Amino acid sequence: MLLNDAQTLRSRLVRAESASAGIEEANVLASKKSELAQHAARIVMLTRRNALLRNAGIQLTPVQNADKTRQLVIQIGDRFRESPKSATLVDKQRWTKLTAALTEFIVSGETQQKADWRAYFSNKLFGGVPPEQRKQTILQSLPANKSALEHYTFLYQRFNEYRNTVPSTVEAMRELHKYSEDLADIEFVENDNVPQAVREFFGATSSATGASLDLLTPEVIEWLRTNKMLTNYVVRAR
Repeated sequence: MLLNDAQTLRSRLVRAESASAGIEEANVLASKKSELAQHAARIVMLTRRNALLRNAGIQLTPVQNADKTRQLVIQIGDRFRESPKSATLVDKQRWTKLTAALTEFIVSGETQQKADWRAYFSNKLFGGVPPEQRKQTILQSLPANKSALEHYTFLYQRFNEYRNTVPSTVEAMRELHKYSEDLADIEFVENDNVPQAVREFFGATSSATGASLDLLTPEVIEWLRTNKMLTNYVVRAR
């Protein structure tokens, strides 16, 4: 009887040990799966953005070691299918080599993608200067310029957000190109296009004392009338 009890206990211990080993193996594989999922998510995002850029006609530089990395993934995948256990993945530093290769591929791909995007952004989209620089070339006191500059500043801020950020959706790409087109369509009255007499008049109207009637010459009146701004000004006695 004692022998039977001992044999029964031994059988239970073997089953418990086997179950424990199975749980430990499952935990190890789950950890490996989670680590791979993080790499896969970045590769999926990289691939989707590349497809978006290609569809927009943007030239992309091939990622170095892409074929080498692909072959390594296939080899390790085949080996794991033959012997689906964690020991297969870590044997001969397979896991270390795999994660290192994937990390290198992802970093290289993301870096090259950003470089290709910046080149496209700088060479193919709106190339105008920032609003602060634009102010220096226009007569800011001119009402038409004030309105145009406000619109320019609004669009430029949103346009510039994409300079170092690759769009991830078709909608974002369309939005960016619309910003680029709208910025190019904005017209300003440049300083060089405003006669000196008119510049002096605007400068005086923007001052605390205002402009004297001496500055309201026929040339200034005609320029204001031509630019439909004559009704923007009235004369008041001091």
